[in-house]
Amino acid sequence: MYEYFETMADMGIIAKGNTLNEAFSESAKALTNLMVDINTIEKKIKKQFTISSEDEYSLLYDFLTELLILIDSEFSLFCQYDIDITVHKNNENEQEYILKCVAYGEELDKTKHQPKEEVKAITYHKMEIKNDNNEYNIRFIVDL
Repeated sequence: MYEYFETMADMGIIAKGNTLNEAFSESAKALTNLMVDINTIEKKIKKQFTISSEDEYSLLYDFLTELLILIDSEFSLFCQYDIDITVHKNNENEQEYILKCVAYGEELDKTKHQPKEEVKAITYHKMEIKNDNNEYNIRFIVDL
């Protein structure tokens, strides 16, 4: 589940899930649906990629930024995101968060996928990732 909240010149997104993986997936769906109607996207292609970051916040930022890059550079839209997040410790005992994503969608077709909003960037401003009573809540703002 996801919903939106308005800010001055940007748009806020709240995504929820029973797991962190599900909440990240809902975040991606909300981002996609902000740009085009996600219900118009068919599962015709599959894209796999991996992101690694030093914490959950950077992981979310890097993941959503990667989706924006895929849209802009490969003209691909996705409607389903299968996410697997793991945490590893390196030799210095620092944590590394690794996100593996399999995204399903299709190439952008401007006649089929009517543009709604142009998202310029993901921001860290007021970003939150919380686990409340076994429900993950993610909140972030995108620059329109």
